[in-house]
Amino acid sequence: MQYMIYAGVVLAVLGLAGLGFCIRMATGVKRDAEAGKDTTDRMQMLVALNTAALGTAFIGLALVMVGVLMS
Repeated sequence: MQYMIYAGVVLAVLGLAGLGFCIRMATGVKRDAEAGKDTTDRMQMLVALNTAALGTAFIGLALVMVGVLMS
């Protein structure tokens, strides 16, 4: 069960890093939107990345919980 906990921690950290990347990217999109650039494609990609990062963090935390409960 230790491996499940470690794998969950790695996934949770990757998901949180992805969320941080999405926040950083969103500030760039907001800055470029003021300059008048087309941001629709970037926002659609950002939504997909945000969803993937949130899902990865959720799966990681779920693995940690299951590993702790089974220990």
